[in-house]
Amino acid sequence: MKKTRSNKISHTELHKRLSRKEISPVYIFSGDQSFLMDKAISELKGVALGDSEDFNFSNFRGESASGREVIETAKTYPMLSKMRLVVVKNAGELSESDLRSLDSYISSPSPSTCLILTVEEEKDLNLENKKNIIYVDFALDAKDIPQQIISEAKTLGCEITKGAVDTLVSLVGENLLDIHRELQKLAIFVGDRNKISAQDVEKLTQKEQFQDVFQLVNAISDKNKRKAMKALLELEAAKEEPLAILNRISWRFRSIWKAKELIDQNIPQEEILKRLRTSAGAFYYLRQQAKNFSYEDIKRITQTIYEYDRALKTSYIPKNITLTKLVLELCS
Repeated sequence: MKKTRSNKISHTELHKRLSRKEISPVYIFSGDQSFLMDKAISELKGVALGDSEDFNFSNFRGESASGREVIETAKTYPMLSKMRLVVVKNAGELSESDLRSLDSYISSPSPSTCLILTVEEEKDLNLENKKNIIYVDFALDAKDIPQQIISEAKTLGCEITKGAVDTLVSLVGENLLDIHRELQKLAIFVGDRNKISAQDVEKLTQKEQFQDVFQLVNAISDKNKRKAMKALLELEAAKEEPLAILNRISWRFRSIWKAKELIDQNIPQEEILKRLRTSAGAFYYLRQQAKNFSYEDIKRITQTIYEYDRALKTSYIPKNITLTKLVLELCS
């Protein structure tokens, strides 16, 4: 059982504190919503650095940074500003010696620097000096996703109907970065009408992405490597990011699992649509694919996807090669 930290806050609480200009010397950002993390980092830039970002913002990655380099930067006095902001993404990939060095710095952090370490939810950095750290949780419950979508649509100058929200989640998933990309396209698509309907989502999102992902998952179901590679190449040709493609594949199989459970329990279709927050048209495809996979199949595929997700985030191998290997393995 995970221990609840007294110095752990939500991303909404972080926003409240930043609105009061309360900045801690060290943060650890964790969770699966990288879009919210990036927004929080942007907000911290504005509050801590103002117009001096070019001089006082440093961004490192755990796969390539050294602890010494991060610490030297954090100890450097800011230029033309009261603060310096240092971010280390994927900090869980730092070596043990680098983490020990950072642990020593965290025991007495620079008062003029804000250090942010981002990690995956399940990764614990095993730091001893925790009293100066604020842990910020960027995970979201499924029930919170719709309000996030409504707020993001407003930011883009649009309204979005409840039906459109449900349809968007059913087709794209719950990753806010993927949702944001779709909302940007939908905002352009609806133009001066400024209102996104479920029909708009189905016309644009389903046509451009869902069918390609459906074809990919269907090819995996049939163990047809040629069709799977064709679908993957079409997604890549549309300049879809490998991680975004992987997120959609993962979301699709989780949706298939949920649909399969509800179908096997003989739940009426109308109730299934409510629970899955999906449309009848989208559920038609889910029902088809639920027939093609056993629970053991989906469990195996989900574990394989998790392993390749880690590889995409941490390996130096080109991401398109890693994704190709995944698809070939799922078809084997």
